[in-house]
Amino acid sequence: MQQEKSVKGYVLIVLGILLLGMIGWFMISYNSLVAKEEQTKTAWSQVESNLQRKVDLLPNLVKVVKRYAAHEKEVYEHIAALRAEAGKILHGGQDGEAKIAKMAAMQGRLNAATARLFAVAENYPQLRSSEQFLQLQSQIEGAENRINITRMQFNEAVGNYNACLRHIPANIVASLGGFRPKAYFKADDKTHRELKLEI
Repeated sequence: MQQEKSVKGYVLIVLGILLLGMIGWFMISYNSLVAKEEQTKTAWSQVESNLQRKVDLLPNLVKVVKRYAAHEKEVYEHIAALRAEAGKILHGGQDGEAKIAKMAAMQGRLNAATARLFAVAENYPQLRSSEQFLQLQSQIEGAENRINITRMQFNEAVGNYNACLRHIPANIVASLGGFRPKAYFKADDKTHRELKLEI
């Protein structure tokens, strides 16, 4: 009788330890997934921040170019429209894959419009050599480099997060916790084609 009680006691202790271990494992796995998901959100906000910086620089570039090439009205209107559209995408309530796809497409259109504006500047030697134009050109190129770097960091964070979701046993916690894979920031298909400037 005494021996049965002690065996039951040991079994209860072992079961209690196993239960605590499973709870601890679940909490650690859950917290790890939360941390990785937050890293993707942080990386994404960096992409948005750098894209916003580029969008904010464009009106200054347009003003400088306008002083020398006032008749290029179509180019300026196109950039103004793109800038407004970019603002809606950046500050809209939409999240997830749809927003990433829209931003990738917007990035391609902004690059083409910026290239078109720089092509206009090529026709005006005084503009190309002006200090203000050179500074803005440098700042836009710097913003573009930061966008590329933050896109790579975002994709790396997404890769780490998505890989964690697929690992055993974290995939069990992910399914119970409602974690879903994230989309990568891919270049728009149009950006892979040769850029043709129609000025």
